[in-house]
Amino acid sequence: MEEYPTCEDLGYTFINELLEFANQRKQAEEIFHFVNVGFEYTFGATAIMFIYKKYNLEEKIEISRGISHEYVKKFNENPPLSILKEIKSARDGLYIDFKKEHEKYSEYSFLFEHDNVAEFYGYELKTAYTDSYFVIMYSVPGFKNCGNEKTGVFNTILSVLAYILNSNKCVQTMRDCSQIDYVSGLNNFKYFHEKLFQEMQKIANEKGILSLALISINQLNKLNSIFGHGAGDKNIGLIANIIKKHIRIFDIAARYGNKFIILFSGMDKNPVKDILKTIFSEVEANFKNENQDILSLNAGVSSFPADGNNERTVLDLAEGHRIDARRKSKWSIV
Repeated sequence: MEEYPTCEDLGYTFINELLEFANQRKQAEEIFHFVNVGFEYTFGATAIMFIYKKYNLEEKIEISRGISHEYVKKFNENPPLSILKEIKSARDGLYIDFKKEHEKYSEYSFLFEHDNVAEFYGYELKTAYTDSYFVIMYSVPGFKNCGNEKTGVFNTILSVLAYILNSNKCVQTMRDCSQIDYVSGLNNFKYFHEKLFQEMQKIANEKGILSLALISINQLNKLNSIFGHGAGDKNIGLIANIIKKHIRIFDIAARYGNKFIILFSGMDKNPVKDILKTIFSEVEANFKNENQDILSLNAGVSSFPADGNNERTVLDLAEGHRIDARRKSKWSIV
């Protein structure tokens, strides 16, 4: 006699397949799509949607299955805050049997694009930091392959999904922290140094050229002592944004202390100096608009292989040129 799989068996299989899929370093959207398809085919969800909620921002459907684009647009224009609040307050998932509790929950009928919905399930995926996702799914004929144990199985599957999302977020955060300076949003010097070594190896093999620009923020400590480190961080961010605005997308910029360093692959010193002049002009104009006359910039530029055959020599020469520029005058470039 053939034995049919129980709801728990199906849920266990679903979870194993989800973990195997997520371990392939899939993006969140791909994982959501996998879950959407899985709930449709395994448990007969007529429609399922992930509603993204970020702190202080409006809710919106991130990805869905089984509902039309027009419905998504309508839903996003008027998200059902009352049901989302109820889902949030539920200890686990929120399950509604509309065949038994239609009158009690009749106000939620606007949630559904389909008529005569039999069963509803909602769950909040609590993810890292201030983000969260609400999962809403429903079935017109009723969820299949499950009896009363469906809510426990759904809760378990989505708890595992929340764990996966948090794990992915932590991995991404650690990856970002390993290369990003949080004040400027640019790369940190450790990451820059690694990329510089790689790029020099490539340039040496291809007989190309690269240039380095080393920019100093003069009198940053003085500004910090007068107005506080918040003012210093604000100006670091301002300069970094202007740098990002004027360099190419594949150029690499980093910050360490009161200095910025930029790697321009395939570019000689003269066009680099022209870019720096544009950056300096915009930064100086912003400083004047803010009536800020303490800070100024200077820069030194060197190139590889013309100015040296290793990274240390080229970096030292850029630093020497920066010092010469500062001795010369504010806003000068050597």
